[in-house]
Amino acid sequence: MLLLRVSFGHRGLTEGPPTTQAELSLMCTSKTAPQLIRRRLVAGLLAVPASRLITMCPSILAETRHLPVGLSARRTRPPLTLLVPSGPITSTADGQIIQNLDIDTNSGNAVNVLHRGVTVRNCRIRHAGGHGLHAEGAIGLLLQDLEIEHVGAPVFGVGPSADRNNLNLDGCSGATVTHVKASRGSANIYVVASAGLRLNFLELHDARGPTPRGQNVQFDRSPHSVLEDFSAENSTTSWTEDNVSVFRSDCCIIRRGLVSYNNSPTGDGVMVEGSSDCVVEDVDAVQQGNGAFAATPQDEEECGGCTFRRCRTRETYNSSRDGRPAPSSGGLSFYTRISAGARKHTITACHYDALANPKNLVWDLRAVNEDLSFTHRRFDPRGPVRLAFGW
Repeated sequence: MLLLRVSFGHRGLTEGPPTTQAELSLMCTSKTAPQLIRRRLVAGLLAVPASRLITMCPSILAETRHLPVGLSARRTRPPLTLLVPSGPITSTADGQIIQNLDIDTNSGNAVNVLHRGVTVRNCRIRHAGGHGLHAEGAIGLLLQDLEIEHVGAPVFGVGPSADRNNLNLDGCSGATVTHVKASRGSANIYVVASAGLRLNFLELHDARGPTPRGQNVQFDRSPHSVLEDFSAENSTTSWTEDNVSVFRSDCCIIRRGLVSYNNSPTGDGVMVEGSSDCVVEDVDAVQQGNGAFAATPQDEEECGGCTFRRCRTRETYNSSRDGRPAPSSGGLSFYTRISAGARKHTITACHYDALANPKNLVWDLRAVNEDLSFTHRRFDPRGPVRLAFGW
């Protein structure tokens, strides 16, 4: 049985009690409800102006907890979630919930979040002329169960602008991003000046750039942030820099992830740049050229004391790829440098297999503790995250 409760008020469809006495409550079963009633209901939903649409009724939602392959058991596709077509959306109040929308725009940002404590969930977002979701000053933001695609990207190769990120978060400390699939963005997720973020269960594809973007995830001046349970996958259509970048962001954690394919002559699978005391653990880097893992200073920003634990790399390359120059490092696996007086990095319980240049493992060894452990071992890479949505 499906219980559908929709409230119409002066703000469009809203969660909770209606703002006027006009209220529709419909009880139906799949065997007895006339199709005409259902069609009229959908027609009524579509008639609400997109600019005034806040959220759709939550009671038809299935609980969507998507289990990624390689991390836990495969989950069947969740029950159907009805999405309401919408144009661009902008938040209007602290604590607002924006949900159950099919957002499509050819210009500007598809979603703008400018308030604190906002939740955006259960939405499909397609954008061409701006960011998929741009949040500014949105402390405590929650982004959950989102499918985002930059439809303005070319069929292959570099993107049209560095300002076409799927998620673009600026000044959003304490934000949570969970169960998100994003593809073909300048960067799929770009975070700046946002401390203490938590990102998990992410399926990311086909970063397009151009420089300075080209990452699947980048933390920029966002210390004490965590990225976990993710896959960052590129292909021959991509235009990459680093798969994952930790830029001037101390004390970050990157764990339980897959970084796959990179065609940049200067990019790495996981790059910790101008950041200290970061941890990268249980991450597999596949089909990397310039480097699988790196920790290095960035201009005057210091770097030291980073740990790489149970990280693995395989199937590297050392030649030109997808029309871009060959790796500048000659097929290096670990690139490590430290600032003057900084603590050395740690490489422990790490492994490699099927390298294009097995004699070019770690540089500079002077930046790594002497008990480093990076040995040859055959292994199968961890499985990628695969999310299923009910639309």
